[in-house]
Amino acid sequence: MNTFPTPILLDIAIFFTALSWGLGMYLADRKVYVFASLAIGCFVCLFGYSVASLGAPPWAVVAAPIPLDFVLLWYVLRSLRKMLLAYPAIWAIYIVFHVLLSKFLHFDSLIPAWRLHS
Repeated sequence: MNTFPTPILLDIAIFFTALSWGLGMYLADRKVYVFASLAIGCFVCLFGYSVASLGAPPWAVVAAPIPLDFVLLWYVLRSLRKMLLAYPAIWAIYIVFHVLLSKFLHFDSLIPAWRLHS
């Protein structure tokens, strides 16, 4: 799957990032945030892709969007308690997606610093 053109790989990463954000925010707030999760997926993936295109090390590509994550999560949920519930849930869901996509489709673009196949 990593042989697809970059725009398609980026779209796949945006979709699964948005899905993990949508599910995580739903678990914290019991509301469906379709537009917000898609927007956050786009912002976070494009920011990470921009950092990667500047030649940053893989750990920086993963770490750089975290401040943006918190700002966008605050913008949507407006509650520290909901944020503290949602953010670990988002990462847990995101890691599950990464493991499944890497194992079955050899797609490591969700967490570039954590390649799960050779």
